[in-house]
Amino acid sequence: MKRQLSRMGGLALAAMVFCGALAAQEQSPSAPSPGAEAQQPADVQEHVQDQMVQAIWKEQEISFYFQSFTTFYSCTGLETKLERILRALGVHEPRVRVRSADCPTRVARMPRVVITALSPVEATPEAIAEREKSKSTRELAARVRRKRTLGDEADQFPAQWRRVSLSRGALDLEPGDCELIDELKRKVLPKLAVRVIEDDVHCTPHQVSLGQPHLIVEALTKAPDPDEAPQSSE
Repeated sequence: MKRQLSRMGGLALAAMVFCGALAAQEQSPSAPSPGAEAQQPADVQEHVQDQMVQAIWKEQEISFYFQSFTTFYSCTGLETKLERILRALGVHEPRVRVRSADCPTRVARMPRVVITALSPVEATPEAIAEREKSKSTRELAARVRRKRTLGDEADQFPAQWRRVSLSRGALDLEPGDCELIDELKRKVLPKLAVRVIEDDVHCTPHQVSLGQPHLIVEALTKAPDPDEAPQSSE
């Protein structure tokens, strides 16, 4: 009888040890399930795909009056600065004309700025329909210029959202450019495929800002061609 009880106790102890080992194996992080292992790359891939979209070119003319109380530009200086900013925002060969009675002199007090922009927009059904409406007008303008615009030559193309910092650096902006960045944010960026990410532009009239204008946006830009040589970082 004692031997039988001893044998039953040994079997129960072995069963307890086996169950404990099985539970530890199931809870071990070193053996993830196949579904969990495949989940992370799928999330990353989906995020990348969301950033790459199909786009078309949209040509438009944007005009506004630029008024500054602190910094004044020459007409050519303002044109050059605006063209540099617009290229960084994905606009293809922007053309900026500054018109003012003060242009022959050193500075323009309240110039009228006219921007001809050919920029990417997402190829939504609404954008494609709007482009088809203006097709005859664009073709007539192309015949007058005796050349085709980039918007006519290309149909849809891949584009990506790229983060652009409108601050000091490659764009060569200074504290005195605060009102210029503020005007662009209110009058130009809403008409382009640009979304504001960080907005820290606070301009005080009649007083030059002490810090740099800080505006970070995401702009829709044409994706590089696969065979295009990478640009040097220098």
